[in-house]
Amino acid sequence: MSRMELRAERRCHLLIGVSLLLLTIGIGYDFVFGTKLADFLVIIAGLFVGWVAFFYCLGNASFWD
Repeated sequence: MSRMELRAERRCHLLIGVSLLLLTIGIGYDFVFGTKLADFLVIIAGLFVGWVAFFYCLGNASFWD
């Protein structure tokens, strides 16, 4: 079984990492300081990047070949 291309794999890991970082910051700040619009937007951005990462990684997966 072959793996996805190295560049696509790095980009996939980067997108997932950014998504998790945004979600961790947004949700953590919300728990500590309460809900603000900026926290909500960071959480929404984290979810959006997460879905982009999911579809990007799924589209570049080697099992489609």
